[in-house]
Formats: sequence, C-alpha cells, structure tokens
Amino acid sequence: MAQAAEALQLGPWPGGVRYDIPVEEVAAHELSSMENVRIGTGGQAESRMGTLSYESVAAIAGTPTLTMAAEYMVDATTTQVVIVAGAVIYYYNSGWTDITGTVTATAGDDNTWEWINANGTLVATNGVDTNAFKYTGTGNASDLDDDARFTKGKHIEWFDNRAWIGNVNGATNQVWYSDTADIETWGDTSFFNFDGIIQGLRAAQNYISVHTTTGIYVLRPTGNASLPYSSQKLTSEAGLDGRSIVAIPGDKQYMVRRDGIYSWWGNAELTKVSDQLDGGYWPNLNKARLHKSHATYYPQENEIWFFLPHGAAQTNMNHVMVFNILSETWYGPYKGWERNCSTLIDDVVHAGDFGGFLWDHDEGDDDNGTAIAATFQTGAPAAIAPDVRTRFLNARHYYDAKGSYTIEISQQSADLVGTSANLPLKGTGFTLDEDLLDNGITLSEIRQESAGTKLSGYAPQCSLQYTMNAADQSFIIRKAILRHRPVGRFNKPNPV
Repeated sequence: MAQAAEALQLGPWPGGVRYDIPVEEVAAHELSSMENVRIGTGGQAESRMGTLSYESVAAIAGTPTLTMAAEYMVDATTTQVVIVAGAVIYYYNSGWTDITGTVTATAGDDNTWEWINANGTLVATNGVDTNAFKYTGTGNASDLDDDARFTKGKHIEWFDNRAWIGNVNGATNQVWYSDTADIETWGDTSFFNFDGIIQGLRAAQNYISVHTTTGIYVLRPTGNASLPYSSQKLTSEAGLDGRSIVAIPGDKQYMVRRDGIYSWWGNAELTKVSDQLDGGYWPNLNKARLHKSHATYYPQENEIWFFLPHGAAQTNMNHVMVFNILSETWYGPYKGWERNCSTLIDDVVHAGDFGGFLWDHDEGDDDNGTAIAATFQTGAPAAIAPDVRTRFLNARHYYDAKGSYTIEISQQSADLVGTSANLPLKGTGFTLDEDLLDNGITLSEIRQESAGTKLSGYAPQCSLQYTMNAADQSFIIRKAILRHRPVGRFNKPNPV
C-alpha cells in the first residue's frame, strides 16, 4: 500500500567520515562516526576484515614485541618474510627460524627498525644497536660493513643504486651514502650535513628527500662523479619519523605531523589532508607518541593505513585511520588491538604486536575468534530545513545479503527519543545454516536487498546508527531512505 510521505536518502557514503563538524552538519553522503568500518568503492559502509596470525602460527616463545616486519624479494622468483622479535631476527620457513647469527638486536618496544631491499639484500637499522644488519636470503644475518664511517643510524633508504643512512651517532644532522651497487663501501666524504635533525628518508623518481626538523631537503644526481648530488631545501616542515612517511607512485608522499597528516608533491609546501579528523578525533591522540606511529601503503585498496596512539596517555599504536588516495577521504578507526610495526605481505597489510605475533589484517570476519565491534553513524541532515519539524515514520535499509546475520539500527537525534530495531541481513534466496558449515552459502543471485524498520518522533533531523558485534558475521550497508511527513516551521520547543 502506497504511503503518503516525503523521503530523505542517506548514503552511499563516498565522502567518508567527518569528525570535524557536528552530526547535524554532516551531509547525506558522509558519515559522522565509525569504528571498524570501511567505505567500499561504491560508497557502501562495510565491516572491516578480521585478523589472523600469519600462516596461523603460534606466538613466538616468550611473547616478544615485534619491532620490524618485512617482505622482500631475494631474486625474481624468491620472496621472504623477515621479522625482528625481541632480541632475535627470524625468517619464515614453515615456522619462524632464527637467523640472528652474530647480530645484536636489543629488545625494547621502541627499538623499531627501518629496512630496505638493496638489490636482493635486506638491510635494516634502528638507531640503537651498533651497525645495521644485512641478510642475503640464506644463512644468518650479519653486521653491515660501513667502513667505520659511523656506528649507528636511525633512518635508511635505497636510491640511485646506493644505500643511504641518516641521523647517525654523533651527527644527527648527517646523511651518508654508499658506493654505487656496493652497500659495504662508504667513502670518507660521502655524506651531507643539514640544518636540522634527520627524521626520515624517502626516495622519489629522480631525487631522495631528507625530512629534518627544519624542513624537507632533496638530493638530486648531478652526473658529476666528484660531486654526485646537489642539495636543495624545499619546505620548512617535514614528517615526524621515517616509518610514518609513505611514498606512493607519482612522487607523492604522505606523512604524520603533530597537527595532522599532510601530503607533499615535491613542491614548496605541504598540504594538510586530515581536516576531516580535526575536532572530534585528532585532539584525542597522544601527540608525545606520534613519533612512533607507522604507516603502510595498501595499493590493492588504494589506501594508506596510519597506525596512531589514541588516548591522552596511550603509549602504543591502538588505532588505524585509513586514507583513500583516490577519493581523498577517511574511514576508521580500526581498533581492538595494538600494533608496533607494519608492512605489506602477499599484497595485504600485516602488523606485528607486543606479544609474539605477526598478524594478517585481511582474514575472515573476526579477530582470531574475537568478535569485531563494528558500528557507524550517518549524518543528520535536515529532512526539509533545520527549522522545519517533521514526523519520522519509517526507514528502508538497502544492504547486501550476507547470511543469517542481524544488525542493530537505532535512531539518534537531539530532539527526540528514537527507536531501535534488529534487522536480519538475509536475502530472498535460501541460505544454508552456517552452524552446519564453515561459512554461510547463499543459493541465490547476489543482489541488493532492502527491508524496513520503524522510526518515531518529531524533529527537523535525525541520524541512524548501525551496530554489529558478533564473531563470523559481517555487513555491507548501501544506503537508507527515511520517510517522514513535514509538520511545519516552529518557534517553540518540539513536543515530547
């Protein structure tokens, strides 16, 4: 039976999440808050993927903190995964195999490593232990011979067929470079001094960028053997730390700073890209620990994952905020665990924790058996206008049929007490009982489904909050249509 009503559509949500403005100002194509939810390519809100131990292996004995995770190509056909956990270096071979050898790796949560692939040799440094270490893919790791030019280096990069190491002992403003194609020959004058402390190194197509406390410098090849690089300062601001500076194709970089996340395209200034996180999110980070944040570029999803410390006294990175480089929008946080290092393995984000695990962040619908608490709230744009009261009647929700799952939907507003309802995410086809199988199997064409829930009350605007907290369950919500009847403009409080 037809219903006499106006309609307001909320979603899809390609605008991502907005923490910088009140929910009433958030547009119909944006979200006002979310946790453990991502925005898909069609603007749909979907629960994030689960986590599982890498290759399902148990925790490393003694549950040490992982301070490095790396996947590197030994040659065109061989790829290896290497981690540092506590005081031990491991590579994966049907389990974690100790390859520490004579290398000293001092255990400590903050003794995090940066690494490069130097033409098939992994080289890593942490600014704490004497000598960087190298690993060629066979045998044990060993100390890198730097010709005694320095003993410690905090930041490392591979550019122009050379290894580069910056912020060395006794010279925090210094960057050294090896000979061409020889990572263990370092000339006695093969270094540059800069005005500030070196905070990170990142290679681009035709230069290496040096992030310092006074700005970003670039070193470009000159073609002159006696003076192979020229130095130029381009900005007065730079990234906080090498692990949270990400370079993507096209010579663009993204970096964490104390006041937000910025992009840089080799020009004279940085561009802030985290405005959507201001107000309700960024001020709640522990700025004193942002220098330990880390980030990983996820090309498969066009995302950058920023691991951040959320909470005034939060020491470890307990949130992930995700930036989509195509739409330039944000979603997150992802939460429910703490991570100390991250990298891309098998084209998927993996991260190391504080208890002996390397985690795959693209596995299943739960966190190693623990339910994912996923929730998001739409904006509350005015149904007609901010001063026009309307009676809310019901909502139609559009979703992908995922199985015999239920999502809770609640109506939110400052002007009314909303309704709550549980919506089954079943489709029109028959779904086999997932209690009897490993996964629910839908015996129907995958199509967008819809179902209705009741709304109530009189108000100019309201939002919807969707929540699911059950293991082995997930959701994809496409949009919602709110039906209402306008009452008129008001100049007194709304009726109760």
